[in-house]
Amino acid sequence: MKKLSWGLLICLVALLILACGQKKVDRSQYAAIDPFDYKLNERKAEDGSVRKFKSVVQFWFKNEKGFTFYSLDRGTTLDVAVTDQRITTPEANQIATIYYTATKKRLDTLVLDDIDYTNTTEEGIGLEKSSLAPPAIDRASYRDIEPFDYKIEAENADQGEVRKYKSTVLFSAQNGTTFYFVSQEDDDAEGTLLTVRANQRFPSLMMGQEVTVYYTAKKGIVDLLSLDDIEL
Repeated sequence: MKKLSWGLLICLVALLILACGQKKVDRSQYAAIDPFDYKLNERKAEDGSVRKFKSVVQFWFKNEKGFTFYSLDRGTTLDVAVTDQRITTPEANQIATIYYTATKKRLDTLVLDDIDYTNTTEEGIGLEKSSLAPPAIDRASYRDIEPFDYKIEAENADQGEVRKYKSTVLFSAQNGTTFYFVSQEDDDAEGTLLTVRANQRFPSLMMGQEVTVYYTAKKGIVDLLSLDDIEL
């Protein structure tokens, strides 16, 4: 009986060791990417595609399914699911390199595969960000409009209609490729919000900074706004 018990114990220990060693992440298979560029990649990726990335990020908080991280410039968030119970929760605001798999099903689902706490710089993963090349647009073809007046025109636009506008506004916030701007109003009035999506990288902006934005509006069920240029 004792021999049988020892045999079962040895088997259980062997199985535990095997289970703990099953998941070995090959970090060389992960492409270095900035969180903003990852968001651009997500929009262009084909449905069903699977990609592996590594990014240097800052931990924000833990939720029921996993972790949320900031990009180092605080302009983009990444939500990653944690399925490997061996991955421990980072400390508050801790900077690390995360390795994750993105699977496209209309939108991406991100799964965290590994965390490297020893590398905290983008240079350490050989990152090359997308360029800040100026957009090739004809600014004269964009009609000047106040955001409030744009909202009125948007309600009356025909399905599929495309219009080009420019508005002088205040930068409010950014999350990945989505930018938020508000109109300049009197102190006792609430500004009109413009939500536009970028297809390329733009210079970093400060909250409240005055800029002129050039954008294309295309009417679907509602207007979809594409950010074409920012004049500082």
